[in-house]
Amino acid sequence: MIRANIIIAPCLLACLVLAAACGGGGELPEGFPQDFPVYANATVEVATEPPEGGRFLVQWRSSDSPDQVRAFYESELDKVPWQVQNVQDIAEMETTVIAFARMDSGGEQGTVAIAPVQEDGQHVTIALSLSAAQ
Repeated sequence: MIRANIIIAPCLLACLVLAAACGGGGELPEGFPQDFPVYANATVEVATEPPEGGRFLVQWRSSDSPDQVRAFYESELDKVPWQVQNVQDIAEMETTVIAFARMDSGGEQGTVAIAPVQEDGQHVTIALSLSAAQ
């Protein structure tokens, strides 16, 4: 699982860059789970609707610290119906990846990657990859 997260984070960030280039976002896509914890002090930069059986890709931006965002997701994704599966720090990327799964009948699973970005001031990017409900 740890090795998978090291691979997932760069892939997730690359997918979000591609999604941004293709248009995307501003608001959460139709069908996005209403009970998924969304960080309050963040704005949607990119959001894509998954193809049939695909994944939601969402990127938020926040002016809060990476530690604040991480604490929120570690706490909120460990509450019913969600459960944290693994937390991995990738020091060379200054990124934290939280793998999680939905424990009830929804069956969604995914990762949240949290990384600081220094352009036009300091901010945090929150990148979500979430499987669509089957």
